[in-house]
Amino acid sequence: MAQPPGDDVLVVPPIPLASGNVLEPEDDGPPVRITKVEVVVSTEDGGELRIPLTHRHGAWWAP
Repeated sequence: MAQPPGDDVLVVPPIPLASGNVLEPEDDGPPVRITKVEVVVSTEDGGELRIPLTHRHGAWWAP
């Protein structure tokens, strides 16, 4: 697919995008274990691309 001139293709860097294994709730409840992290990309035509991250070495990495 040809790219419009001047537009850059989205690239996810080969670095951890997040770290940690639990998420603290907004209320006073106990932390909740994280099972999945995704980056969601929305496009101008209403589409969505979900990029699931992989948990390795205590961090969440792009595939």
